[in-house]
Amino acid sequence: MSTMLWTVLAFAAINYAIKAIGPVLLHGRRFPPRVAAFVDALPAALLAGMLASSVVGASGRGLDPTVLGGLATVAVAWSLRAGQFGSVLLGVLATAGLRHVG
Repeated sequence: MSTMLWTVLAFAAINYAIKAIGPVLLHGRRFPPRVAAFVDALPAALLAGMLASSVVGASGRGLDPTVLGGLATVAVAWSLRAGQFGSVLLGVLATAGLRHVG
């Protein structure tokens, strides 16, 4: 398997572990609002970190402008409150569309 696939699997495991720790430690109580907001934002933050390292790379070579267009679409969709799934879906569609045109 590729390094990126292992990285994605590791981040997914970390994300699920963090989300599972809460119910175990809190025994039915709710997270404080700030902690809940952090846990809810964690998947998007992990995805953004992987995308940023993938787009820019170690030395900035091989920059793909279609990915930048997709990331810009995600940023706009997120600011318009499209949600995590909607924002990522729109970003993927924008990137695919730009690659098809270009």
